[in-house]
Amino acid sequence: MYPTVAEVLATPSVQAGHPRVRAGEENLDRPVRWVHVSEISDVAGTLAGGELLLSTGIVATAPGADLAAYVTALAEAGVRGLIVELGRHLPALPEPMVRTARRLGFPLVELRRTVRFVEITEAVHARILNVQHERLRFTQQVNAVFTTLTVEGARVEEVLDQASALGGHPVVLEDLAHHAIAFSGTTRAGELLRDWEARSRLAAAAGETAVAGPEQWLCTPVGPRRGRWGRLVVPMSVADLDHVTAVLERAAATLAITRMLQGEGRDVALDAHGGLLRDLLTGQVTDEQAMNARLRALGLRAGRAYAVLVLGVPGDPSVDADQAVLAAAAATARGQGRAALTGITAPGRVAVVFSCAAETDEPEAVRSFLSALGPPLPEGTFAAASTPTTRLTGLSAALAEATHVANAVAAAPGRVGEREVYRSRDLGARGLLWSLRADPRLHQFAELQLAPLLRHRVLRPGDEQDLLDLLRAYLAANGNVAVLARALHLSRPAVYARLTRLTTVLGHDLTDAETRLSLHLAVLAYDQAAL
Repeated sequence: MYPTVAEVLATPSVQAGHPRVRAGEENLDRPVRWVHVSEISDVAGTLAGGELLLSTGIVATAPGADLAAYVTALAEAGVRGLIVELGRHLPALPEPMVRTARRLGFPLVELRRTVRFVEITEAVHARILNVQHERLRFTQQVNAVFTTLTVEGARVEEVLDQASALGGHPVVLEDLAHHAIAFSGTTRAGELLRDWEARSRLAAAAGETAVAGPEQWLCTPVGPRRGRWGRLVVPMSVADLDHVTAVLERAAATLAITRMLQGEGRDVALDAHGGLLRDLLTGQVTDEQAMNARLRALGLRAGRAYAVLVLGVPGDPSVDADQAVLAAAAATARGQGRAALTGITAPGRVAVVFSCAAETDEPEAVRSFLSALGPPLPEGTFAAASTPTTRLTGLSAALAEATHVANAVAAAPGRVGEREVYRSRDLGARGLLWSLRADPRLHQFAELQLAPLLRHRVLRPGDEQDLLDLLRAYLAANGNVAVLARALHLSRPAVYARLTRLTTVLGHDLTDAETRLSLHLAVLAYDQAAL
């Protein structure tokens, strides 16, 4: 930061003159952009503002000089203060000069000893030049960071994280309805977003970066001049305005460009919803008050119970497919008048959270939502639901449960479509195995059970019937040979012959119920590990 008037007065070169502040003590904290020596009365017209003037008092001793007008002109020109050296020709500051400076709050300082002005200018200018060099380096750093984010098409949260880190203050992105759709910073959400909409409306700002409102918020618009869609806000008083403004404006440009590249129709609020849902899923939001504040800042309201859904998008991860499901879910919620959180929590996973009148209403509310969730949805899109929760802090566990169900269902694509919505109780053994999929003991169990078939596959690669596939089909037919024969398009004698070979290679009796159970679990675990 530039040195303040007080800091200039504290330098050894100024202290040598035994300075005495005669007026404007309340404004000694103003930054000094330059130090200028002047002995002319009309100097104000040659200044740009932010200067600290040094004078030997020639103006004050000039015949007929209007000292009140002189001081007023300096103050109106943005001069930070005037330091006058007393001497034989000027033993004391004229009263009109002191009186006017006090009335205007203009810093007026007298030096009661002779000093070398060149020492003052050299010391202060060296510091100012260092500040300017640091600002240039900082500007280059800011440009490099946000250029990278722009090229990479960074998410809203990533842009705000960098803006907060570089600016040293929390940063909030809000839409034109004064809903805080995303934020970043070390301040707790409950404190930062408290009564956000009401406080934001008091901080009305023009179309450019400005300080506004009773809390002195720094605000900058986001979006092209004729298509503003939001603004970035530092919701507190900022000391180094130039520093933080540079960050905020560069972050706003990155958000605007990223949105244009991703499509103007893309709803930034939904991206923010996704960020909140991801925070919930990873357990980063655990405070009921903070969660309530974030919901209210988004324009949502708390309910008595919450339905939590995860929509599974089939096939390879696709941004377009995920966005299509997200848009359909958000439109359905709006169409039903539901205050809902809708966001992408992972590739192929779209979460939806909405309130219900009570826990008992959740099943019907979910059915109503899903029946209204129409095309265009990717074929094979399915829904997984958690147990309803009555507390906001329970949303993390509920989202984790619904995500687990969705992942387990996706691991058995042949089962998709059997139900309108899947819940934990519908998963059975598949759900248990999916929970244990990272346990090496499960992998060892599957390998031991299926080892003869896997070895046979390696030793007899040209075999007309893969024995593992045969076992999988046999288990799917629940051991019914007639059903298996129809599925394989073979005669029953041919199927019996193949099953005899399967039994021989396995070394187990397939008609034994416990053997079939062990093999079925092993096949499910093996197939999950292969995903």
